[in-house]
Amino acid sequence: MKKLSALLLFMVSPALVSLAGSVVAPYEIGTWRGFRPAAISYTFDDDLPNQYAVAVPMFNARNFKLTLFTVTTWVPGDSWAPLQNAALSGHEIASHTVTHPRLSGLSAEKQTNELANSQQTINANVTNASCVTIAYPYCVEGDTQITSKYYIAARGCSGQLVPATPADFMNISSFVCGTEGSIKTPEDFNHLADRAAAANAWAVYLIHAIDKDKGYSPLPGATLQASVDYLAANTNKFWVETFGNVVRYIKERNAVSIGETSSQESRIVLQVTHDLDPSIFNYPITVRRPLPVGWAAATVSQNQQPVHANIVSVNSAQYVMFDVVPNGGEIVLSKAVETDTLRFPRSF
Repeated sequence: MKKLSALLLFMVSPALVSLAGSVVAPYEIGTWRGFRPAAISYTFDDDLPNQYAVAVPMFNARNFKLTLFTVTTWVPGDSWAPLQNAALSGHEIASHTVTHPRLSGLSAEKQTNELANSQQTINANVTNASCVTIAYPYCVEGDTQITSKYYIAARGCSGQLVPATPADFMNISSFVCGTEGSIKTPEDFNHLADRAAAANAWAVYLIHAIDKDKGYSPLPGATLQASVDYLAANTNKFWVETFGNVVRYIKERNAVSIGETSSQESRIVLQVTHDLDPSIFNYPITVRRPLPVGWAAATVSQNQQPVHANIVSVNSAQYVMFDVVPNGGEIVLSKAVETDTLRFPRSF
């Protein structure tokens, strides 16, 4: 166990592939990270206390990430510390406007103030991440041309699964959870997640009050816990990530190019690039390719730093699968020996 003690052997479905841009065989990009069948995002609106007291610790315990859509004038106790702490754990702090109005009833100037000022306030108070997405109050979109000046995506709530590439990034669907929504029980949550996996789609949950919060559509914390536990027991099937990072992944996946700059018997050099704004679109995407003839295993590095890689089996063929950041530097695949590989057969 020398170089490849982190490498695992998985069995994965060959159907979970999305080829993009100038990506050509033998390289493939996962529709979702890790070539999982579904993406799942939990989003929370309105800054209710138990979102911080119950949901954030619950997700931290499973190493899952959530999105908190924040009304900047409703921050509990006017303290940004809980939001900053959530962001430090990798959760997304996103916009739910300044005052929670129906945007469609506002002038262009007032919409701009709600969109721009909420983003600026979040960025001023949450120092380790940028606010790049928004949820429409009451799920009512305003002028999407204005919205798109400030945000890479916006969330509505039309109650539909989101396809691998949304038709409209300025109104991505979600499912309302709790007493006023269609997702009420653990079985509802789990059935929707399974539907997403069957469709190779993205399920976005919209949650407000938890337990005794004084807010819209309360959801028992035990129900949320049961849903999180189900996904945690099936991490090879479900990719749980923030709303913003799923959007990043989709846009990068669709824009990326992969090209070999050198190919030798024991070493292949790649460039993985896109023409998106690298200050926003810097999320790792999952790439795989068959192991070259004569290779029992492989190590991967990017910008001279080791990259975690898995050996996976697809239709009985062996692939190397790895996550890399587009525009993050030269990627090197190096031949390795099979005896260095730690193998744990599993199924996706």
